[in-house]
Amino acid sequence: MMNSSVILAHIDPVTRREQTLAEHSEKTARLCEKYCEKIGMAKLGRLVGLLHDSGKATNAFQQYLETSNESLRGKIPHSFCGARYSLQMGESNSAIEKLTAEFLATAICAHHSGLPDVTGVDASDNLHRRAWPEKEVHYEEALEGFFRDIPRESLTLLFQEAQKETANFCTKIRNICGEIPPATRNQTFYFMLGLLQRYLFSCLIDADRYDTFLFEAQQKAEPEPNLPELWSRLAANLEEHLKNFPLDTPINRKRREISDQCYAFSRHATGIFRLSVPTGSGKTMASLRYALNCAKQNGKERIFYIAPYKSILDQNAEEIRKALKIHNDTILLEHHSDVVVDTDDAKVAARYRLLTERWNTPMILTTAVQFLNTLFDGRSACARRMHSLANSVIILDEFQAFPVKCTNMLNAALNFLAYACNCSVVLCTATQPESEEIPVPLLFGEPSQMTSRLEETFAAFRRTRTVDKTSDGPLSAEQLADFALERLALCDNLLMVFNTKAAAKAVYRSLTERMNQQPPEERIPIFCLTTSQCAQHRMDLIREIQSRLADGRPRANRMICVSTQLIEAGVDLSFQCVVRSFAGLDSAAQAAGRCNRHGESTCRDVFLVRCAEENLSRLQDIQRAQEAADQVLQDFSGNSAQFHEELLSPEAVRRYYHYYFDLQRAQLNYPVTEKDDPALFAPTSLFDLLSVNSLAKKFTREHRVSLPAHPIHQAYATAGRIFQAIDNSGTNVIVPYGAGEDLIQQLYAKPDLSVLPKLLRQAQRYSVNLFPYERSQLEEFRAIDIIEDVGVMVLRKEFYSMDLGVQMQREEMDSLIV
Repeated sequence: MMNSSVILAHIDPVTRREQTLAEHSEKTARLCEKYCEKIGMAKLGRLVGLLHDSGKATNAFQQYLETSNESLRGKIPHSFCGARYSLQMGESNSAIEKLTAEFLATAICAHHSGLPDVTGVDASDNLHRRAWPEKEVHYEEALEGFFRDIPRESLTLLFQEAQKETANFCTKIRNICGEIPPATRNQTFYFMLGLLQRYLFSCLIDADRYDTFLFEAQQKAEPEPNLPELWSRLAANLEEHLKNFPLDTPINRKRREISDQCYAFSRHATGIFRLSVPTGSGKTMASLRYALNCAKQNGKERIFYIAPYKSILDQNAEEIRKALKIHNDTILLEHHSDVVVDTDDAKVAARYRLLTERWNTPMILTTAVQFLNTLFDGRSACARRMHSLANSVIILDEFQAFPVKCTNMLNAALNFLAYACNCSVVLCTATQPESEEIPVPLLFGEPSQMTSRLEETFAAFRRTRTVDKTSDGPLSAEQLADFALERLALCDNLLMVFNTKAAAKAVYRSLTERMNQQPPEERIPIFCLTTSQCAQHRMDLIREIQSRLADGRPRANRMICVSTQLIEAGVDLSFQCVVRSFAGLDSAAQAAGRCNRHGESTCRDVFLVRCAEENLSRLQDIQRAQEAADQVLQDFSGNSAQFHEELLSPEAVRRYYHYYFDLQRAQLNYPVTEKDDPALFAPTSLFDLLSVNSLAKKFTREHRVSLPAHPIHQAYATAGRIFQAIDNSGTNVIVPYGAGEDLIQQLYAKPDLSVLPKLLRQAQRYSVNLFPYERSQLEEFRAIDIIEDVGVMVLRKEFYSMDLGVQMQREEMDSLIV
């Protein structure tokens, strides 16, 4: 029995302020109800908020709060209580009742430790173990205390209403999955049930943590923005900005036509839509124009702009802020790893962290990595943001660049967001992959295309002709350098794009050697851009290149730029000629977007070549892209008329994706093996683990045991541990470039812990990610130093080139040291 008449949820250890369990439960329930109402699950949300901390109503937990004994943190469980009570409410034979109970129990038992494997891959009943832990937990005592303030009858009524919501939601996703091919329909249905579980979990942990934060910080919740007024004002600002765009050329007039079509399309509020327009057609501003007006007309709560690369955000974030006249983070949040909150104000820095954890600003600009983590990563901090996606406009830029291994999971998630969460999803790309032949296709709205006359639009923006030189065979770095100089005799500047850093560096060196042999007055600048350079270094080089290209003086814009594919998206550069090392046709199209970008000339050449210096053994996606593109080249040589005599026509790109996804079919489910997680005993996929968990069923057959009696069996924790949007196996090393050199010295000086986080955030722009083999090579030369007290790695100065960045190979280092 509880001794105190007041049951507490929190006590401030410093001020001894108290928050009662009833108050915290009610406030959390209101927030959960509000978040879940957006998808028609308000009662379920309210119920999970009320029950989540019911286990705190025991003498043991109340004494822990009174004593503030840190040694007991996490050792007195409380989440078991609401989970067990939920499962006991669902003990009848009704499938919907059991499913509703499982949704509640899983979210509650996970709200401090993350979503569990409901059923383990070894068929273990992890959910039951969480609700019935093997220790004394005083369940009856907790319920008795909890029911003093929260009547049991009200919970029973909420549970009955929540079952109706669950039934309706199941019907909704059954209807969505009715358009999925039969082979993957059932699996997709269970995958979407798992997404609903993650959504409920997101609502609970955000509501719980936010109310706790407000109590501890002694703050009131920030006022909700006046969204109708905000969207109207931002839309008006954009219209004013667009008036300044010239209409003096056919291309500029076509850009305005595309923009106007996107504006007219804004009445379409729910669904998945394509913005398939050529590179350089102004799709960023056109998609933003759609988003603002769609939000204004249809009551959307947020606008997300999501790009696959930070380089795109670096450029577009500044452009968007300028166009919309946004000057602070109360309206627009930029969230990616290169963002540095340059402030000594701890409250400002804490506010930014809170914003990135919650995504509750009206506009969010972020990366594909953060978006995919929100949907699939196992960390609670990632899942917390998911509910913020509901009832929003989601712009996915350069959609073709999203990871192939995530295809089926991402497609199912986008269908879920569009048709179960009332989102408008816009896929922006010049090379749109077809999804109809993918096992889990995207379900496009009607009409699917935001702009009309696709072939005509691409023809209007055709500023290049593609010249296939791949039949010449693999060319050495020296041959490619000679080829570049031959082409430069017919133009002023040239871009070369390669698939690997090693190839780009080799061609750069060959070009530099040849240039050094020229008379001084004939020499021109040679630039190299790769991820061996830190982000600040690349940005400085790109700005210099942009300045030179814009210089109208004679010979001022003469140059050659050698780059990896990082230059192909989000970098507004226009060269007179482009040479692209052979990869997929999507890569060729992106490279062509850096050639004659604004129609400065009638038509310019884009050459496709094979590079002998490229080792693609670690780049299987590019290998398959080459195979698919090779098949299109064969089709083209046999009948070029079917592609309108252009190798990068929409029809050719469609054919390319048909071949590409056929070759990638085994990768689309995110395949995993025992190497990815020791818990696995056989190959499977993340799509399977997050839907039907076939490994658990396989285990029951092989070991003659029963499957736990749950309606769904997702292995959330196992999948969450394995998931990586991109390969994170590398190591960041801080390099001595520019201000990075001073940052390294400050880190060596053992800075005060109060300033260390700021220094580390600043160092992100001066860091290079090393793959394991690169780190190993550098360690052989003792090129890396570890600052033990700070826990960071730094590169010795003599191993960083102001031309090429981090140097790897022995001959490079020897020449530098000499």
